[in-house]
Amino acid sequence: MNTKLTATAIAALLAIGTLGTAYAGGKDEDREATALQGAKVSLTQAIATAEQQTGGHAFDAGVDVKSGQTRIEVETNGPKGVQTVTIDAQSGQVVGTHAGSEQD
Repeated sequence: MNTKLTATAIAALLAIGTLGTAYAGGKDEDREATALQGAKVSLTQAIATAEQQTGGHAFDAGVDVKSGQTRIEVETNGPKGVQTVTIDAQSGQVVGTHAGSEQD
């Protein structure tokens, strides 16, 4: 599957999901729903970065806001199995990776 198409499809699904959680209420959900509005890195760019970092294909992505910092977490599946890549939404830099799915 085309990586650009995959990234766009994931971004669209996440946008729909983010809007849904914004209407569901809750301070964390509201903050996460609006977190990417001021970000310098788009969700599509973060997905591409994660796929390049791991050599895999993204299958899940989300926004996390902790201590006022917006991070994008992208899960990929590739040659090394499932990996989670954390990307700073302002700089676009990879700030962490670990094997396996995102830790809740």
